Amino acid sequence: MSKRQKRIADLIMRELSYIVQRRIKDPRLQGLTITGAKITADYKYADIYIYRLGGDPASLQEAMAGVESAKGFIRHELAGLLTIRQTPELRFHLDDSISYGEHIEALLEQIHHERQADERDDHTNRTPNS
Repeated sequence: MSKRQKRIADLIMRELSYIVQRRIKDPRLQGLTITGAKITADYKYADIYIYRLGGDPASLQEAMAGVESAKGFIRHELAGLLTIRQTPELRFHLDDSISYGEHIEALLEQIHHERQADERDDHTNRTPNS
């Protein structure tokens, strides 16, 4: 990704956050976070990554339906805020990196507890030296 692509993607991400938080009244989009944006080399498409606190599948699908239904309005609002010639078409994706990170953290926590239990068992099973 070029510096210009990165700069435009960051700008789009910032403006979309503003639009979603301040301009859209759809309750399905409450708690929605724009976690990332990538723009194609020809600047025609922007892949937008979203996440909703809570992260349960039903909540995420509801948020995804909300952004899909508001996609035209969001793009129109974005066009008014950007100073580029053509506003890219927005493609929304669920950001699963947060859920994946939580899963990895839970696994590490489980390993930690198992090791502590094993150490306690080893310590209690030792016979004193006579």
